[in-house]
Amino acid sequence: MLLNKKLQNFIMRIDSKGNSWLSISEFNIQCYCEMQLKFIWQGIKIETEKMMRGSSVHNDKFQQFKEQTEGLEDVDIVSAIRRAIEKQERFAGREVFIISPTFRLRGVMDAIEIGPEGIVIADDKPIDYPYLSVKSQLAAYAVAFKDRYRPPLDIFMMVKNRDRGVIIWEEAFSQDWFEFVIEKINRMHELALGKREFEPTANPKKCFSCSYKNICDKNCQSLNLKSSR
Repeated sequence: MLLNKKLQNFIMRIDSKGNSWLSISEFNIQCYCEMQLKFIWQGIKIETEKMMRGSSVHNDKFQQFKEQTEGLEDVDIVSAIRRAIEKQERFAGREVFIISPTFRLRGVMDAIEIGPEGIVIADDKPIDYPYLSVKSQLAAYAVAFKDRYRPPLDIFMMVKNRDRGVIIWEEAFSQDWFEFVIEKINRMHELALGKREFEPTANPKKCFSCSYKNICDKNCQSLNLKSSR
């Protein structure tokens, strides 16, 4: 079992040097609509019943994992990578903290597996289709992991249906994904520092189902957009 190490002050956004830090879960939000990101960064976070349900399921999965791995050796990620290569061993972890000093990213990976064939970073979502926003978040985890540990192993990204446990998307992390994430990292740091304007989604379906639509002056109703549903 991989040893889980979390840092304090996770929600810190601007450090003492004036540098912004990004939560990797926010890549999903940015891809959905940057206005949501703006509200969250202003301290306005609306928790829906669906979100609370998701947190409960994540906690349940973590507790199940702890019970299933009770008594197994705790191993840090550096040791797990080395032993996977040298001894062909396999390791798994849930709710594993990751930080990227270079790109100033922080996050908690739902699940990770390290073995001789490579590293699999997985995310549990209540979906049956791998939306770009979900892929964006996973690719950001991969960038952070690669930056932090420089593993001589391939990294694979995986999305699982949270409730059924089936794989709905899997792909190797590539240079194309790296460049995709770097572009988003640069944009989000500029947003955090006030160097760029937040852009609302152009998709009315996203807007009509958004928890922030009643307080957002960029919502679809104010922009006279109509849903095609």
